Amino acid sequence: MEQNKVVGLNKETHAKTKISTVRPFSHIGNEHMLPVVVHEFVVAGAEFPIVFVKDPSGERFQPVALLGLAAQQNLLIKEDKWDALYIPRVIRNYPLVLVQDAPGSDRLIVAIDETSERVNEAEGFALFNDDGSESEFLTSRKQQMAEFVEFSQITHNFTEKLKSLDLIKEQVLTLTINGEKRNINGIHMVDDQKLNELSDEVFLELRKQGYLTAIYAHLMSLQHTQKLVQKLAALEEAAKAS
Repeated sequence: MEQNKVVGLNKETHAKTKISTVRPFSHIGNEHMLPVVVHEFVVAGAEFPIVFVKDPSGERFQPVALLGLAAQQNLLIKEDKWDALYIPRVIRNYPLVLVQDAPGSDRLIVAIDETSERVNEAEGFALFNDDGSESEFLTSRKQQMAEFVEFSQITHNFTEKLKSLDLIKEQVLTLTINGEKRNINGIHMVDDQKLNELSDEVFLELRKQGYLTAIYAHLMSLQHTQKLVQKLAALEEAAKAS
């Protein structure tokens, strides 16, 4: 597999670069979870289970939409098509990405993954106009990426608040797939019992911060785990039959 070649966007180098709409989800074909921001919980939670995972440092919690029940298993992509109504924000702008200007820098710059099959000079959305100015396509993508950074910070504040109240618990999901029990580890969720035991004062504070909507959207989204079970069961049955 070719290594990602992510380079800073440059109006001279990328003057003729276009982004095609062919196979827009191929880069996440093996992703079984995608980061989501708190602003997406209601809409994403209407289709996918939203759970929390610990980042590699083990210090921070990241909310994610589950797309599969094992590593490298994406049950939401069927024949290169996205099999859901909602497209999480994190994948909408690829092959454009934000990267640090320099290691350790706080400044982010817009870059492009040149190994993506969608980057070409023949067809698709142009990044720059003939006069070198940014195209509408690029301007709107940059706006969306800046918004995502801001929303990610708000999401971090949200998870830190839950963590400080000891509301996030680890949960082993035990699922039955074609009659066989399987455990999924590393998943965290809000402890609804502890949530109900919060004082009125703390509960009101969560409501004022707008966090309660997200908490309930997360808890209700867990029922969609069953949809993933059904998709996986159908796939395994089809594989056996073929």
